[in-house]
Amino acid sequence: MRKRTGFTLIELLVVIVIIVLLLAILLPVLQQTRKQTRAVVCQSNLRQWGILFSSLALENNGQLRDREEQEWEQCRTQQFAYYMDNFNCEVFCPSATKKTSTTGAGGKFQSWYCPNHPYRAGSYGLNGYSPAYSEPFTFDGPKESHSTEKGWENVYQKGTSNIPVMLDCALWAGFPNPTDAPPLLEDLAATEPYLGSNGMSLFVIDRHKGYVNTLFMDWSVRKVGLKRLWKLKWHPNFDTNGPWAKAGGAKTQNWPEWMKNFKEY
Repeated sequence: MRKRTGFTLIELLVVIVIIVLLLAILLPVLQQTRKQTRAVVCQSNLRQWGILFSSLALENNGQLRDREEQEWEQCRTQQFAYYMDNFNCEVFCPSATKKTSTTGAGGKFQSWYCPNHPYRAGSYGLNGYSPAYSEPFTFDGPKESHSTEKGWENVYQKGTSNIPVMLDCALWAGFPNPTDAPPLLEDLAATEPYLGSNGMSLFVIDRHKGYVNTLFMDWSVRKVGLKRLWKLKWHPNFDTNGPWAKAGGAKTQNWPEWMKNFKEY
């Protein structure tokens, strides 16, 4: 008689156990690799915006928008649309593409959504004090009452490597000030319908393991620690040694629980 060949039940179970163990080891590594890839793509998106903004600045004496335009719909001038089409700028971080928020604001892994905005949705936001913000400035402060602080008139400034232009954000723009307190909850913007005058909260989102990707006014792109956001020069009068900086007296116990383990600056 011919002898049958094949796996025994024990051998089959051993193979299954080995496969399960390998999956348990590999899945976290694959998830981490996926997150790192998304962060790299996010930085690449911001670099494309840097190319766009630097090109606009060269042709507009350091300006990034037509300040005579009064409405969002008019902000997309033919020149801006031309650059957008040619540089293929993305408005979504690949880690935050879903429009699931009921408030219109985005969050950690959510995009913001606004039917009246030219892009309707996105997961990056502008420094409202930068020349990239579309609302007209009087140069004594923004036209709208977001803040009384003076914004940057053009991109020809000292210390541009510390002036943010665009970064991961829960809305299309924000107006941070040094006294703005950190959000008490990790994903506050996506759950609160109104954030008041705290512009910093919109940028304090743990999208990239304690960091947000940031385009600076020298057109470099770097990841910025969440607590370091208070050390950036958001507007000309921004105190980088304010109450939420180490030099201003901030201590670990002052931070919300979800932020306490992040690096301090």
